Amino acid sequence: MARILAEFETPDALAYAIEALRARGYRELDAYTPYSTEEVREALAWRRSRLSWFVLLAACFGGGGAYFLQWYLVGFLYPLNVGGRPAHMPLAFVPISFEMAVLGGAIAAFVSVLWGGRLLRWWDPVFEVGGFESASIDRFWLELRATDPRFDLIETPREVEELKPLRQLLLGGVRP
Repeated sequence: MARILAEFETPDALAYAIEALRARGYRELDAYTPYSTEEVREALAWRRSRLSWFVLLAACFGGGGAYFLQWYLVGFLYPLNVGGRPAHMPLAFVPISFEMAVLGGAIAAFVSVLWGGRLLRWWDPVFEVGGFESASIDRFWLELRATDPRFDLIETPREVEELKPLRQLLLGGVRP
């Protein structure tokens, strides 16, 4: 997959470049920065994460599943007459149901962060770019992917060059 990497010196320059490219219709943008900056986050216009809803759903599924399993086994299949209490006593099922809800939510959050943050990748072509390690020290990098409908191998590098990056690289594509 073709992509363009552009290196900027300051977070303000990177945020300006992102805003300018978004104004021209680009949507598949990503930033690599040594620290989080409000300007870059606002320029990327990230939408609110759905992680909290997914965790809530997994927690409800875990708790509900545990409660159902306890009811099915203790209250329906193998009821015990202990001290004259009913076979289905909800208070006895609360601790396990709560703990399974917490476990289900925790597992969903852990897996979602690994998957959604793309932390399961062992290698990416941008890691091979000379000088890219500066993204974790003092430089700010912008990535445009060819999956963007507006991406063009000839026009997009020109538009990025107008933003005056320190340097610009074309990965995975052949410039005519």
